[in-house]
Amino acid sequence: MAYRPVVLYLVALAIVTSIVALASPAAAADPVELRIEVYGFAGFHVLTNRTRVSASGDQYSIATDLDTRGLASVFVDLTSHSEVRGRLAQDAVHPDAYHGEVRRNGNDSRYRIDYRADGTVASDQMPPSPALHSAAAADQMHGTVDQLTAFFIIERQLAQRGSCGMVVPVFDGLSRYNLRFTDAQPEMLSPEGRQRFAGRTLVWLARIRWCRCGWSSTPNTARCQAISPSCATAASISALRIDFSGL
Repeated sequence: MAYRPVVLYLVALAIVTSIVALASPAAAADPVELRIEVYGFAGFHVLTNRTRVSASGDQYSIATDLDTRGLASVFVDLTSHSEVRGRLAQDAVHPDAYHGEVRRNGNDSRYRIDYRADGTVASDQMPPSPALHSAAAADQMHGTVDQLTAFFIIERQLAQRGSCGMVVPVFDGLSRYNLRFTDAQPEMLSPEGRQRFAGRTLVWLARIRWCRCGWSSTPNTARCQAISPSCATAASISALRIDFSGL
């Protein structure tokens, strides 16, 4: 299982849950703060995800922190902070600025992205990456959004239309990829293990296709299942289940 796709889908889990709370008009101006604890094989604690989502008027901001825990930190000692702020315009979401800081196994990385009105993207990395400042890279980054905004866009669409069908071009400060979301057939869920819900659920697939100067790798796919008794809008979603078996 690749750690970067897993991190992306954990961010999705946090943001979709936040959208449920923000879908209520009374709470629209109130930030939502979440903490997600991830446990692996035999109940070992492997990761903590803290996310804060705020949407008020025509502005939004998202911040997320990831920290590996326990035995997982022996293999991948990861601490990450990412934050974006941007604007909301009718059905559109426009990031203004994104920055990220990552420490992985003692190595520090920093990323900054500025988004301009014409769709161009200006970025800085530390350590520097000359390849990302080439003309070819600039063309691929045009019209992209950061990974936090990408999931925010898809979850807003889910809340408004009940559908996840969309492709979002993403540049996260280091990598360029497409997030493709497709709707699948709703399913009836039965209680299993610690999951006690029984009822109809929304199902969709999220696929990552990594891009390198025109070259696309084999995509990673995860299966997402939203527990929604009415299946009408994300406002009725009470939980989200993600299957990482395709990663």
